[in-house]
Amino acid sequence: EFVMLGEQKTSADFARRMVGRGATMADIDGDGDLDLALFASGARPRLLRNDQQLGHHWLRIRLQGKTVNRDAIGTQVELVLADGTRQFRTVMPTRSYQSQVELPVSFGLGNQTKVQELRITWPGGQQQTLIPEGIDRTVDVVQAEIPNK
Repeated sequence: EFVMLGEQKTSADFARRMVGRGATMADIDGDGDLDLALFASGARPRLLRNDQQLGHHWLRIRLQGKTVNRDAIGTQVELVLADGTRQFRTVMPTRSYQSQVELPVSFGLGNQTKVQELRITWPGGQQQTLIPEGIDRTVDVVQAEIPNK
């Protein structure tokens, strides 16, 4: 959800033109929403913090592989909300030329307050299912030793 802000509510950096060379999305300030760092040719980087106070909920999943790569790159994550809505993410930090995102995957939950299920498919096909306790936090998941059947 994007909210358009007038110049009076943004910094001068926001409206300044630039020749972009890279970008990254990450929760830089640890508040659960994604912030944006922009990198330009011949200019200093810019950090655009997402400081909206919309009351929306979120969940971040930080994965660690045991029999696959440690950073779980290539792992697919499906989140199922209590209302049946499904969201999908793939752990893939590279995005485009000189750009990447952080390794934890982020899910915006809007006004939903319960995650029904989290389905993880590790590289190689092993599946793991769990129900995360709570929302508005980061959940650490280590690859299970024995695949769920």
